[in-house]
Amino acid sequence: MRYILRQMPEAVVAMASLARAVRSGGRWRAAGTGVALVLAAGFLAAGGAVAGAQPVAEDCERAAWPLAADRALLSAPDPRRVTPGDTLVLPLDGALRLGLVPQAGANLPVPPRRGDGGAFAGVMDLKVPPPERVWQVTVSANAWIDVVVDGRPLTPIAFTGAHACPGLRKSLRFGIPSGDVRLQVSGVEGAWLDLVITPAD
Repeated sequence: MRYILRQMPEAVVAMASLARAVRSGGRWRAAGTGVALVLAAGFLAAGGAVAGAQPVAEDCERAAWPLAADRALLSAPDPRRVTPGDTLVLPLDGALRLGLVPQAGANLPVPPRRGDGGAFAGVMDLKVPPPERVWQVTVSANAWIDVVVDGRPLTPIAFTGAHACPGLRKSLRFGIPSGDVRLQVSGVEGAWLDLVITPAD
């Protein structure tokens, strides 16, 4: 943006000079001046469009619930590394980086709802303390998230997305009972996924 502002005066002067350089004589001179003015107006309009553009980070504020804390956890260095099959006890104190495997051989507890032969997937076991409550799962990239209880996926009670929020893609809320549950991730483009699991109530 600063570059555009710096360059606008020079561009206008240059285009005015171009108009003066056009052959004298009413029709040609007027035509040259008109071209310069049209070009200058276009340049200024383009600069205004850039100035009015929304910063990418503002998309982070458009989610259905606040995600600043989750985003801070996801952007922190050295997330805890987890491999498929690991067991974790909730609550957690930071973000996780779940290593994934090709979805075709991931041995998932429920059929994946998303992804093709090139996608990655994984599953980890969670021990959830009582009482039953709402937990929030926020992920860094496109992924299908399933919380599996007694072999069946829970239906999320709420969902929100952030398409242009750096380091954060979407967040889901589940009413999860206490006990042993499985968190399944599928349809991921890369071989790992960062995620945060926090109480939502």
